Amino acid sequence: MIIRTKIVATVGPASGETKVLSELARAGCDVFRINFSHGDADSREAYLRNIRQVEQDIGRPLAVMADLCGPKIRVGMMAGGSALLAEGQELVIQREPIEGLTGRICTTLPELVDEVAKGDTILLDDGKIRMEVIETCPPDELRCRVVLGGVLSSGKGVNVPDTHLTLSAMTEKDRRDAEWIADRDFDYVALSFVRSADDVQALRDVLDATGSAAHIVAKIEKPQAVARIEEIIAVADVIMVARGDLGVEMDLPAVPVAQKKIAHLCQKHGKPCIIATQMLETMTDSATPTRAEVSDVANAVLDHADAVMLSGETAVGKYPVGAVRMMNAIAEKVQAYDDETTSVTRVTYAPEPTTAAVAAAVREIIALEGISAVAVYTLTGTTALMLAKNRLPCPILALSHDPSALRRVCLYYGVIARQAAVPTHTRDVLAIAADFARTQNLAKEGDKIILLAGRPIHKPGKTNTLVVHTIGQEQA
Repeated sequence: MIIRTKIVATVGPASGETKVLSELARAGCDVFRINFSHGDADSREAYLRNIRQVEQDIGRPLAVMADLCGPKIRVGMMAGGSALLAEGQELVIQREPIEGLTGRICTTLPELVDEVAKGDTILLDDGKIRMEVIETCPPDELRCRVVLGGVLSSGKGVNVPDTHLTLSAMTEKDRRDAEWIADRDFDYVALSFVRSADDVQALRDVLDATGSAAHIVAKIEKPQAVARIEEIIAVADVIMVARGDLGVEMDLPAVPVAQKKIAHLCQKHGKPCIIATQMLETMTDSATPTRAEVSDVANAVLDHADAVMLSGETAVGKYPVGAVRMMNAIAEKVQAYDDETTSVTRVTYAPEPTTAAVAAAVREIIALEGISAVAVYTLTGTTALMLAKNRLPCPILALSHDPSALRRVCLYYGVIARQAAVPTHTRDVLAIAADFARTQNLAKEGDKIILLAGRPIHKPGKTNTLVVHTIGQEQA
């Protein structure tokens, strides 16, 4: 069975070598994520090089996503590595760097003391420690009262859910990283802590200026982004529901509702959606996930996510390959149920109205006839995406001569990519598609497939031809 929900796996010390990367790809990974919050340029270069080597070895395209840090605020270095913050005590956060103590710390954002107001909440270590600002003394420091205490370690995250920070989602480091990325064959660039469409446009301006064709993934992890989600969906290429910081910045019970809302809007507007963070977190140290984690992955598939993502499970975990296999197995079980029980939201996004109409017609034909697969010759991947967002109950075979387009569609639901020579006629595409369907064991003699193509065949955005074809009649 072809598992149509795609898997994104984060590369790190536990998975960066070609042997493990190959095992991850064979286990079901479609997209590899390189996190720019960790490591250095040399390690990232090595990861990218190893992924491309594995791509050649296994003979199928693999997409690579670069994930920018964004303006993540962290606690500075702590004396002895950590300190216990007791409930009710006061804690000073100062502008100038200091080795943190029980009563005084600094952060990686000196301007924090200028931004917060009295009464604001400050969360440390993913919300495990909660404080209330009781006095601001800019430009030097601010004073907080610990509401929920705990042990605070060096480098832990800082969240300010009540504060509207003026800093951009694109830091100077992000700009340098984006320029570095643009010089290499990355397929996607993820932007952290997006708050508005302007943040996405800022990254697009950098990529355009450097000639990069990488698509942008907008990470939704702030309440401001949820409030402006439709304008962000309109300008981004992909949306990621990054539930880690989102679950700290807004009330936890609101996160599942936000996830469902965002996934639904992505389906409606024809944009891929990735659900991420803590999906199988137990498998960082354990060979098996919890029942709740299994249900979480299953729920993401039922929400019609195009892809689900693993973070620490594959980057630093003890069972990276096992985590991918488990995620693939969950998606497989849910897929059959979803095909039988779920109605599909109509896709209203239409870069080309004819393409959208043809893609919608494909689903209607499948409902009436036994179709084994749908094949499309695509120059950019747009038609493959339109088919994917129609949630077809059969595989989509994307054929293209462009390696970038083939890698890009690795993120799209139900799409299998294959390199194909530039055709001169629709019948050439028919022959390639029929052969591909046979070799993938998706169809046999006498089975039917659907072919989509454009006339003229070399012009993007002109998908206007639909053929229902019986395997074995290529020369008829």
